[in-house]
Amino acid sequence: MLGQMIIPYERISLELEAILARDQGPRDTVNALAAKYGAYSDTVTRYWKYVGKTDSVNTAQVSQLIDQYGWPDQRQISPGAAKALWIVVQHGDSLTREKYLPVLERAAAEGKAPKIYVAYLYDRVQMFRERFQLYGTQMGGDYEGNTILWPVRALLQLDARRKAMGLPPIKEALKHYPVQWAKPVCDSLAGKIVFYGLVNDLQARGLPGVHIYERNGKLAGVTNERGYFRVLASRQALRRGLRFRAAGYRAFVYHFSNKAAEVFYDTVQLTK
Repeated sequence: MLGQMIIPYERISLELEAILARDQGPRDTVNALAAKYGAYSDTVTRYWKYVGKTDSVNTAQVSQLIDQYGWPDQRQISPGAAKALWIVVQHGDSLTREKYLPVLERAAAEGKAPKIYVAYLYDRVQMFRERFQLYGTQMGGDYEGNTILWPVRALLQLDARRKAMGLPPIKEALKHYPVQWAKPVCDSLAGKIVFYGLVNDLQARGLPGVHIYERNGKLAGVTNERGYFRVLASRQALRRGLRFRAAGYRAFVYHFSNKAAEVFYDTVQLTK
């Protein structure tokens, strides 16, 4: 049916260009407010709520368009319109991203959309599923608030996958981020989970030097001077948990609720 439908590409371009401006304008304002008041200020937090409402309106319009016409061919619409399709879905909720990822993948396979858009959307879906990304397009933060590259599956082949999707090498892509990068010599995440967190006491004070063990006794990590940690543990920890131990405190076993996840964030509290 879609193949026989007369698609009004010119009108679609105009609509999507307007939507793109409505998506990007508030984000430019957020950046300006963050530079003036701080990224975590009340002013910025309140404005993000406005951005969220705008995103919902944009998502509804783009969803209606895709449902009616399929993914419009990038060769028939303007570059701004093509970008709007992807970026609004990217900024939508998890259900929207998961619904349209296979639609975008088919469009890219047919030459209707850039492969780079698939890479970004696939990684974003994975990130919100709390799973490793594949192309290294998504940044995140550790529990301490530092910018990180969201954990990547099969890291040794990352640049090959990026090249196939039209992306530059990861080292070049990270030049504008405060992220340290060294070419890996082994796939450190194979068969592992990543756990970012904070250990504190009943007074909410971070506890340094807390040792974190897998249940077989293997040391998985130690909290830093502020009580924060990043742990790589075997996937067996999903079933058996991790043990937190510190002098003067009761040992605590942390049990994971989402057995399908690969990346975790949480606070652990120890008692005397």
